[in-house]
Amino acid sequence: MKKPKLVVGHLTNDQLIVKSVTTSKHYEWHKWLEPEELVEFFGELLKLVTQISEGKKDADTLTIFLSGWRETALINSEPDVLADIAEAERELDAGGGKPWSQIKEEIGL
Repeated sequence: MKKPKLVVGHLTNDQLIVKSVTTSKHYEWHKWLEPEELVEFFGELLKLVTQISEGKKDADTLTIFLSGWRETALINSEPDVLADIAEAERELDAGGGKPWSQIKEEIGL
């Protein structure tokens, strides 16, 4: 089986540079990110890596960052979960749902 690849590009001085990068199977989850999410992911990743190289952030921050994006990708891979989220958003937009104070009271918080 071929190794997963990711096409990465950037625009510098009006020149588009595109490369195909082989990725670890461990990071195959990125295939479930939407195109807009991939743009956001790589922008934030570049910023974070720069901060780590400058000593402003540490490797633990990178681990947490990757974990959060992995969870987003895994949610995207579950059509049933996405459908439930969309339904809940429609319900809230229509004025449905319960206030947080009521929920806390119902569960004894």
